[in-house]
Amino acid sequence: MLPFPIQIQLGEPIYEQIVRAVKKAVAAGQLQPGQQMPSVRVISRELGVNPNTVQRAIARLTDEGVLASHPGAGSFVADRRPSPRAERLSALQPLIEQLVIESAHHGLTADELLELIRQQHEKIHGNDH
Repeated sequence: MLPFPIQIQLGEPIYEQIVRAVKKAVAAGQLQPGQQMPSVRVISRELGVNPNTVQRAIARLTDEGVLASHPGAGSFVADRRPSPRAERLSALQPLIEQLVIESAHHGLTADELLELIRQQHEKIHGNDH
């Protein structure tokens, strides 16, 4: 069984779904810093997907600093040290812009969008953050 929940959906690249699922599990505390990830072969078998797809997701997670690769030992959840605030904001700016565009497209007000963000934050982090 995988240490992160995921249900593959049609319409989005599978490797992106894996990346999002791992990031969500890290954010929710389901995956802890230093925890070893299953091998590409295990993840591939569990999800019934091509190992190259899983390798692509692992490579992206490693490039983004979510995972750390240790040759001969595998991949582990990285010990995340907060980056400078400006760097964090810069990294999120394109995602925020896309979210605001999509919410406007669907007719949401700023207050409705903020409430949805609060609800999602609580769903992932609980009420203690």
